[in-house]
Amino acid sequence: MSANLQMIVLRLIHIIFGTFWVGGAVSVAFFILPAQRAIGQPGMLFVRQLMMGQKFRSYMIGAAVLTILSGLTMYIRYAMAGGGWSQTNTAKILGVGALTAIIAAGIGTGYTGKIGKKMLELGGQIQASGGPPTDAQKAEMESLQGKMQSAFRIVAILLLLTVAAMASARYM
Repeated sequence: MSANLQMIVLRLIHIIFGTFWVGGAVSVAFFILPAQRAIGQPGMLFVRQLMMGQKFRSYMIGAAVLTILSGLTMYIRYAMAGGGWSQTNTAKILGVGALTAIIAAGIGTGYTGKIGKKMLELGGQIQASGGPPTDAQKAEMESLQGKMQSAFRIVAILLLLTVAAMASARYM
């Protein structure tokens, strides 16, 4: 495969999967999770089905990994080409964008995963009891939902900053 064709493939992977990742994160952060919280238990069931049953979480993680790996590969190829590219404003801004994406991926896979696991465990306890949740369980679930929504908003904002950096880097 020629060097140009490799870069085209890397760019397509980067852009297509990055678009899915950013769009998914923004949708979850600003639309899906607020709607889920507003409608209560049915919303919880929907989000659990979306994330686990439909494997949306797995697709988001896969998109994040492919986006980051393809982006880093392109960055390294440009940096190794010589000519001082890595000292340019373009390279620096792309580096900042890469950093915000990597931080977003860490929060989106690590922190939200821990919160999601706690939510699933609590939901299982509530179901196992056979009755409505206790006031303490409701309060804990509300707290976890708030943390999840905040984390997703941070991820979405970091990814929007990443997109801004990637879109403007060449013109700086």
